[in-house]
Amino acid sequence: MSDYQRIVSYLYEYHHGIKGSNVGFAKIEKRQNQLRVYFHVKTNDQALEYKIYFYHFHEGTMEGIFLDTIRRSDAIIEFKKNYPVIENFEEMDGFLIYHSNEHFFGSQWKELPIIIRSFKPLEIPDAKPEIVETIEKTEETKETKETEEIEETEETEEIEEIEETEETEEIAETKTSGLSEYIEALQLEKDAKNIRHPDPVKGFDWKEYPTLPMPLSYSLDPSIKITLKDLDQIPDLDDNVKANGFLLLNYGNFGHLMLAKDADSGQRYLGIPGIFDNEKAFISRLFGFKTFITVPLKPHKTGNFGYFILPI
Repeated sequence: MSDYQRIVSYLYEYHHGIKGSNVGFAKIEKRQNQLRVYFHVKTNDQALEYKIYFYHFHEGTMEGIFLDTIRRSDAIIEFKKNYPVIENFEEMDGFLIYHSNEHFFGSQWKELPIIIRSFKPLEIPDAKPEIVETIEKTEETKETKETEEIEETEETEEIEEIEETEETEEIAETKTSGLSEYIEALQLEKDAKNIRHPDPVKGFDWKEYPTLPMPLSYSLDPSIKITLKDLDQIPDLDDNVKANGFLLLNYGNFGHLMLAKDADSGQRYLGIPGIFDNEKAFISRLFGFKTFITVPLKPHKTGNFGYFILPI
């Protein structure tokens, strides 16, 4: 299929033009005269309306090709729609979900970095773009979209993995297994949010649980081994943590969780055991587990055992 083109790329959150962390991904498919646009982003930002642009660099300017306007009402922005192919699509350098120069999401496909102060939207005068609703976390809508995504992943050719580096954001393709794992975690999280949890018992006793020794440099003491059911016994633990999709998907790999407390600050941490790789680390960050610690202490993370941890 010579006319077929597929780009799967990470989306980064930008504040005041400064690149932040990975918060989602975009998938763009060009097939004949159609563009299929899909993206998924998690954000705490309060903006309710974003504009979607493809952009390319021209004489030092980031020219934005307007595609659509979307509104959201939740922390998750999930969107899928088909469009006619934009002119000179092959020349595009990336993709923006834009609220303002102070806050937007960006995906860079080529070597030039996103410099938002040089951004110039090229919108058609007097055009009234269709306002489309993002996919909210309702039972029927989420289930339908995730089912479509799984079917689409199974039908398309296997994607070659291109390793992410510090020098470039470009991810032309990513592993099908990674997307499938992410979608499965979303489904588990959706289902778990319907479960009611009992109030924890008073007087949680750390000493009743098996000790889980941590390297001294982490200052995690006490540190204990718990199970999924024990989450209901932890006082002041948000139900959203108990329904976390990454936690539910990976708990069964090693059959336990880590609960620890910083000996100095008293901050509690919940840890999921696993073997570190870039793909799993990316997915873990989307669900809030932004830090990985090796156990025992190792100079490198990749390929080593440890815990993806979340402050609770």
